[in-house]
Formats: sequence, structure tokens, C-alpha cells
Amino acid sequence: MELIFIAGFILAVLVGLSMGLMGSGGSILTLPIFVYIFHIEPQFALDYSLFSIGVLALVGSISPLKKREIDLKTTAIFLIPSLISVYLTKRYLLVAIPELVQIEGIEISRNHIIMLLFSLVILISATAMVRGNKQVQISPFMGGLRQLLKIILVGLLVGIMTGLVGAGGGFIIVPALVLLLGIPLKQAIATSLFIIGLNASFGLIANYHFLEHMDWFILTTFTLITLIGLQIGSKWKDKLDAVKLKNIFGYFLSSIGILIFVFEIIQFVNH
Repeated sequence: MELIFIAGFILAVLVGLSMGLMGSGGSILTLPIFVYIFHIEPQFALDYSLFSIGVLALVGSISPLKKREIDLKTTAIFLIPSLISVYLTKRYLLVAIPELVQIEGIEISRNHIIMLLFSLVILISATAMVRGNKQVQISPFMGGLRQLLKIILVGLLVGIMTGLVGAGGGFIIVPALVLLLGIPLKQAIATSLFIIGLNASFGLIANYHFLEHMDWFILTTFTLITLIGLQIGSKWKDKLDAVKLKNIFGYFLSSIGILIFVFEIIQFVNH
């Protein structure tokens, strides 16, 4: 086995650790790991990411489900528009992007577009994590039409992002549940994991014809290792300073996002 593959499997622990500690963040690490370390094409790496994150999030949801920490009614409100947009994105929007896109005579490949979009998602995620430490006034959910429309809109956005770049969207789901529905943070993290798991699973099913391209040894090994990180993160969650941890992880994500963006631009220019 190549040394770089070993590095990829070591990073799988970090993916699980992030999901266990914060209920988000891990999904946006999986795509670059599969693309740059395991050398899988971005359009196929999206499904590798969905598989790993789907399993990881659903396993992470088992304990909160047993403890009734997941608000199933809220999950349904959020999940229905999210699943619809995941399906439409995977089945129609993603495949509609041509292999080569011409903009004023400049050709850009679909793989470059996917990875540039992904770097943007990472930078948004990092910003949300760092800014999310500020104290906010939480308004309880009153069931008003305006709040419902906001949740539906966020659900649609998360679904599109899951379908396009294989990210679960926990960095959007958690603050949306807290700020728009007034759900306590711990319950919002548990609910977010459950939504991410169902979203990712549905996205993978919607694109089932890509399953034949998967290297199941890499995928299952990576996924099993992420579960180790998940268990460690779940145990550490109540012992570490969450604010400092989110800051560190936010800045770490920023550096990854910038590196991916620069790397893709250099590849494009050299091509």
C-alpha cells in the first residue's frame, strides 16, 4: 500500500473526530481526501463522500435517537425539501454540467468547476464556524409561515450543496435549527447528524448507477476508520472547550479551502 494512502486513512480519523465533536465539518474533508490522496475523479468522489458521511452520520445518530434528543417533527420539516433538492441535483443538475464549459473562449472542465465550488463551500463553512461562537438571541419557534419558509429555503440549499459537492451542510443546518427554530445547541447537533445521514444516503441512492465505479476496499476501510474517530469525538465532546475547538477547526478549514482553490487555478493555468 502506498504511503499516501496510509495518510488518507489517518485523515479519516480527523473526519470522524470532527463529526463526533461538532456534528459538522467532517463531510467537507472527505471530498479532497478522495480526490487528492486516493486520486478519484471528483464526479465519482462525490459518491464516495456521500457513502462515508451517510454511514458516519447515521451511526452517530443512533445514541441521540435512543435518548430522544432528535426532534423528529423538525427533521421532517427540514428534510422533505432537502431530499427533493438532493434528488433533483444528483439526477439532473450535476449531469447537466458538460465535461467542458466554455466561457468567452476559455474551456473549464467539470472537475475544476466541482472543486472550485467545493473550495468556496469550505471557506463559507470556516467563516460560519468562527463567527458562530458569538452569542445570539434565540427566538422560539412559533410555527409561523415566515419561519417555515426560511427552513424550507435552507433545506433546499443544503440539498443542492449535498448533491453538488458531497458536503452534508451541518455548518448551515445547526445554526438554522438554533436561530430559526429555537432548538438547543446539543439537540440541534444531534438533529443535524440525522438529517445529514438521511440526505447523504438519499443522494447516493439517487445516483446509484455510479456505484460500479467505486473501489470498495478504499471506501469501506476509510469509512470504518472514520467511525473510530466518531467514537473518540463523542467521548471528548463534553471535555473540550468547544469554542476554541471550533476556532481552530475553522482556521484549519480556511487553509484547506485556499489551498484547493489555488491548486485548481494552477492546474487550470498549466492545462
